[in-house]
Amino acid sequence: MGIATATLDSSLQALDAKVAALRPRAGRHAAAIERWQTDLGAVRFHLGRDQRRPMLLCILGGTGTGKSTLVNRILDANLSAASFRRTFTAGAVAMANGASAVPPGWLGLPHVVASPADLPARGQSEALVIVEAQQELLNKLVLVDTPDLDGDQPAHHAQADRAFRWTEGVIFLVSPEKYQMTELMPYYRLARRYGVAAMFVMNKCETSAMLEDYRALLGADGESAPLFAIARDDAAYHPPREADLAALRMALAEMAPSPGRAAGMALRATDLLGRLRDQVSGPLRADRRDIDSCVSALRALETAPPGVDVNPITEQLQRRLQQRSVLYLIGPGRVLDRIRQVPALLVRLPRSAWDLLFHGKASVAASADMLPASRELPDFAAVLTDQFTVIQSRIDDVLRATACGQRWVGDAASGYNSCKIAPADAGKIATEELNGLNDWLQQRWNATPRDTALLMKVLRHLPGGQKLTQWTEAAPYLLAIIVAAHHAFFGHIDLMILGGYSLATWITERISNEVAARTRLANRTIAQRFEKLAHEQIRRSIAWIEAQAPTAGQIDAIESAANELEEAIGVTGK
Repeated sequence: MGIATATLDSSLQALDAKVAALRPRAGRHAAAIERWQTDLGAVRFHLGRDQRRPMLLCILGGTGTGKSTLVNRILDANLSAASFRRTFTAGAVAMANGASAVPPGWLGLPHVVASPADLPARGQSEALVIVEAQQELLNKLVLVDTPDLDGDQPAHHAQADRAFRWTEGVIFLVSPEKYQMTELMPYYRLARRYGVAAMFVMNKCETSAMLEDYRALLGADGESAPLFAIARDDAAYHPPREADLAALRMALAEMAPSPGRAAGMALRATDLLGRLRDQVSGPLRADRRDIDSCVSALRALETAPPGVDVNPITEQLQRRLQQRSVLYLIGPGRVLDRIRQVPALLVRLPRSAWDLLFHGKASVAASADMLPASRELPDFAAVLTDQFTVIQSRIDDVLRATACGQRWVGDAASGYNSCKIAPADAGKIATEELNGLNDWLQQRWNATPRDTALLMKVLRHLPGGQKLTQWTEAAPYLLAIIVAAHHAFFGHIDLMILGGYSLATWITERISNEVAARTRLANRTIAQRFEKLAHEQIRRSIAWIEAQAPTAGQIDAIESAANELEEAIGVTGK
């Protein structure tokens, strides 16, 4: 049996380590895992019991049955706080002849030693209060007061259940009003199943009929443990000598672990394994299936192009550069058109051109009119913001398509909103790129096209070129008009104009391509940045939902360790 017990403990330890690794990603199952680990700690405690120390004995019962009062009466000292108005026992209180009598880590809770000034001691939630008292009975056992099993606070029930699973012996305490309480019945069965030494006490008993009715109830349930009675203080009834308080003290002094304790170890481990599969690995496996389905759907999401086209902004610049290009203006179509419209054009010339032709003066600064009228442009930032919101809505729909995803998305504690990117960040993409485009537009808007600059340099070295240069600086299109109006198709200027016929188409294409290329670059950059942001949102959503449950590998490791435990249980049970 020693070898089997060591094997069982080793398997439990390995399984505990694997289950502990699940807790950071257990989500709503974290409480079930914590309780399961506490129960596993209880099984390992029973496996390694030290025979030399006092036996641990818990008192279990319902509200108002007088558990704290019974402890004080057994020890004949006011050690545990009791009240008929309210329950003081929020956590277990252990009466011992010294703190060392309670094994370290017992109950899986921190131990707090009560000072004499704190007596009678009150139980503390999530802690074991130890009251040190020099009593002869406490040399043989540690008497533990527990919270109510049937109170209106589930936390009290959980603490009482914890104490039952860690105890080596139990006193089931009832009263005439509560000896049929359904909460105690399962613990009667578990005490027999696990080989826990048990005693039964009816407190506040008033008649022998009540005691015998309780004895019949225990007999019908197959229980043959000793039954004791403590009369109500104002009752005329006195229990038999073999069942009174003095007999109870004597029975406690002789109490020893149940002979069925060893056989119950395998059953404890079997039940522990069943709870692991039902309450931990099974639900986590179901969550993992939902998560894998969501992740596959999220990765299959296609990010639609943002549909932003900044061409309305750049087409104004394209027209502006064409208007400032001499070679474009002296192309065949433009020159002929200008020649036919010379009278009308002269009427519509800007003030600076009129002054140049008729007064011999020109204002270069004034020639920078020709700015096309601005028109209302689309709100590109709003477009991207709306499209990014649509992507997030599609992600929400994918997550809510599963039961687990719907629960996690709606749970504020899950942190789903923290993984969302602000839709305004998508709008910033358009704002930043358009700012860069506007800077480029401003630089290019008043820039002199290369063909015009080259022509002006040549004109300065020709006879009469100074005048032509002034005309060109006033307004580039004046050169074509003046040459055509004065029939000045001669010399180098004539050759330039004739050569311009073949260059006009080329330079027009160059101007158009330059602006179009910058337009395409802006559109492409916006699309790429938007797609990258959308993929980042999908990646964050996947990372968030992946964190809601352990990986399939972790769950597989748990099940593998559980199978090893099952084999160890089989060896122990033989």
